[in-house]
Amino acid sequence: MKKLLFIIFTLICANHCPAQDVVERKNKLTDFVSEKYQTIIQPNKQVKQGVYHAFYDKKIVLASGSYANDKRTGIWHFFDPQGKLLENYNYDTNNLLYEAPETTSSNIRYSIDNKITITDIITKPVRPGGRYFGYVPYLKAFKLPYDLQNTNREQYDVVLELLVSPMGRLADYKIHIRYVNNETDLIMINIDPHLISEEDKVFIPATWNSQPIASTILVKCFITRFDSIDIY
Repeated sequence: MKKLLFIIFTLICANHCPAQDVVERKNKLTDFVSEKYQTIIQPNKQVKQGVYHAFYDKKIVLASGSYANDKRTGIWHFFDPQGKLLENYNYDTNNLLYEAPETTSSNIRYSIDNKITITDIITKPVRPGGRYFGYVPYLKAFKLPYDLQNTNREQYDVVLELLVSPMGRLADYKIHIRYVNNETDLIMINIDPHLISEEDKVFIPATWNSQPIASTILVKCFITRFDSIDIY
């Protein structure tokens, strides 16, 4: 009897429950970064579900992980454009498992909203996604100003300035365009933080003597031949 009821229930679901089509998607994030993932087609929307990969120049893995119901889940691995591991992050527990040491040659700089003494213990803000892939959403916000389109791009640096709140959220976003090796702005552009997705606004906040504190992240970039920007 139980077996018969199970068969009847299965037939009802087959006839009345909507089928979920799984489709593989490929998408270009920047001129150099692309992504490949699976989606489940639902009424009026597509939901990321399953394995996700992002690539630099179509061949070097930048990010590897999984989605469940449109949210990152489990342990993700993030790499730089040369394939070096930068970060392991557990999205189920929101814990940073590993971050590669950052050298003095890094093109990312940090500051906190407080004076620092020799006895203070400071930790920098960290972007889940690593020091390259984690900032790809911010690279996408750049548009080369019209006044610079007919000039030599190699004479400019672009600096992304991100203000991170003590709660670990993006609070403000500016783009500075400067001559190379010059700290004076040629152009400064305010970017509406609402243009960044909620997922991409998340940071591990800086701390000052174990207390979360507001911080600023400066990411040095260059203008590419496609008039986009990339991190040095």
